[in-house]
Amino acid sequence: MINYEKQLLSLKPNELPEPKGCIPFSSLTQLVSITKVDAFHKEIIQLACSLPYGTSSWPSFGSYVDDWYRVEIDGYKKQLLTCERGSCRVVADCENMIDLTYHILNVVIPSRTESAAILLKKLDHIKDQRLRIWLSKSSKIYQMFQINKYFGVRQLNSSVTWMCEELVRMGVFKSVSDAFESEKHIIKGLMLSGLPKTEAKKMYSDLKNA
Repeated sequence: MINYEKQLLSLKPNELPEPKGCIPFSSLTQLVSITKVDAFHKEIIQLACSLPYGTSSWPSFGSYVDDWYRVEIDGYKKQLLTCERGSCRVVADCENMIDLTYHILNVVIPSRTESAAILLKKLDHIKDQRLRIWLSKSSKIYQMFQINKYFGVRQLNSSVTWMCEELVRMGVFKSVSDAFESEKHIIKGLMLSGLPKTEAKKMYSDLKNA
């Protein structure tokens, strides 16, 4: 894989405000006892009304829809699936309704923050495909922290792991652990969304001390 480290480190996003959560965990706990897909659909849409950004097309709740997502719920099943060519594939087999909510919101929230979207316009659609993923991974962290810290930390773990693996694929570091120890690279990855540097450093420190 091409080493695009210099280009990555040269990106300068516009700083956004520190993300503030708007859906407390206590609100999520109200979803746990839901056993009907229609009831869940109603409640999660209602929760999303408090988000500081719009959402994209929601999954189908219960029915098949070609080339998109489907949510299935019964007494034993809490799943998010993708639908294609008349069949469905499970992408998230969840333990509870909060877990399912996380996966659904990850689908419908904007893939890039306003700041990341500005950087995106400066990238080549073909040559800079990997940098486009960095912008998305960073943005998802910011957007999830705008939901709440619980979802934010979960996305932080996932996205930073990807960043470390990508730095290894690029040949910048020999191992994921070496990549994670490089504060410069991880902080840059976090800040691509527009996350303030002070907050990025705090998130990185929290991960190191976890």
